[in-house]
Amino acid sequence: MRFRGIIIGFAIISLAACATVPGVDAPPTEPAADTTGVIVAEPEASPKSAPAVTSPVPAAPEPPKDAPPPVADIRVYESPLTDLAHWRAADHRPALSSFRRSCQRWEKTENNKPLNSYLPEYGTYGDWSGACELAMLVGDSSKDARVFFENQFAPVPLSAQNGERGLLTGYYQPELEVRRVPTPEFSEPILAVPTKDRFKTLPRSKITPRTSRVIAYGRPLEVFFMQIQGSGHIRFEDGRKIRAAYAGNNGFDYTSIGGVLIRRGDTTKDRSAKRDIEAWMRKAGPKAARDLMNENKRYIFFTEQKIEEGEGPMGGMRVPLTDMGSMAVDPRYHPYGALIWLQVKIPQEAGDYRGTEQGLLLSAQDTGKAIVGALRGDIYFGSGDAAGAKAGVMKHNGQWTLLLPRALAERLLAQQRQS
Repeated sequence: MRFRGIIIGFAIISLAACATVPGVDAPPTEPAADTTGVIVAEPEASPKSAPAVTSPVPAAPEPPKDAPPPVADIRVYESPLTDLAHWRAADHRPALSSFRRSCQRWEKTENNKPLNSYLPEYGTYGDWSGACELAMLVGDSSKDARVFFENQFAPVPLSAQNGERGLLTGYYQPELEVRRVPTPEFSEPILAVPTKDRFKTLPRSKITPRTSRVIAYGRPLEVFFMQIQGSGHIRFEDGRKIRAAYAGNNGFDYTSIGGVLIRRGDTTKDRSAKRDIEAWMRKAGPKAARDLMNENKRYIFFTEQKIEEGEGPMGGMRVPLTDMGSMAVDPRYHPYGALIWLQVKIPQEAGDYRGTEQGLLLSAQDTGKAIVGALRGDIYFGSGDAAGAKAGVMKHNGQWTLLLPRALAERLLAQQRQS
């Protein structure tokens, strides 16, 4: 059996063991990088009216129509989940929450349909249905979540034949103060998708409030970085909060302004995080900052959504993202809903470029233009300044391990032995 671009080692242990459900209880009611998330219709509203808040129910995404050629063989060896570095010390509750969201999305799909026809190693929706049913019954403690994953899944370590080292970055959902009318401080419009086609493909430098309906006005740097993240919470003067959710883009490729500064010699690779770019822009002044932002011709349009308590932005899988429980991947290599264990350094505070090594179990629920490759991932840190401060300095190589349902892993192992 062959796998597209990745060498896989199956860690198959005690596959005949009985599955147990720790801490049975009622399920909780809880529910990029330029994130190309859900595209929803522009709400009907006149330019002078207050923003119309919508709560769209988007359709399930189609799997990618292209996939890299298979270039690596599966290698089988034994190793238990509990042998993974940092496994017992990790908090598995975010992963359980995000997995439940994936399962709720999968309920709408026939069991015999593959997660992705180009990636048969991930099996069908039916292969995951048993774990999904049990996930809804698991208690909400970290131990309950950990034991659930240990009982239901087998680990599959990954490595890339092309030498890819598993680069992991971070993203977050900003929280911005905004105004209904522009002021010298709040001068940058947050725009809906233009209704006229000729305005939909203009470069950033040509887009103005005259080209589309204005949702609100924010500070220029904050609006720019919200566009890079793909969504954000916006708060009006009266305290009202809504989500500015991704609604579309102008069709231009994304250009990293950090990369522009590096090529110009204005900064270095180790000082090109968000906070460093913001510092350069403030020092250089409004005109230089505007010129730099215009180097990224790609422009993101937004739509308004209600904010549910504790709910993250909508990811490419069409489910709300979970803080430190969701990640963006290249869906040509990993289908939405895939469970991925990462051993990687994570920033603990603002300016922590070195980070501390730990383990994270995440669900692949999003993607982005900059997330390209078998071992390229973007970790969702959450909402607000604290999450943004850590996400902005997250850039480390890490080790990837897939978690596959035990029965699927056992079947794949049998197929491998016969080949």
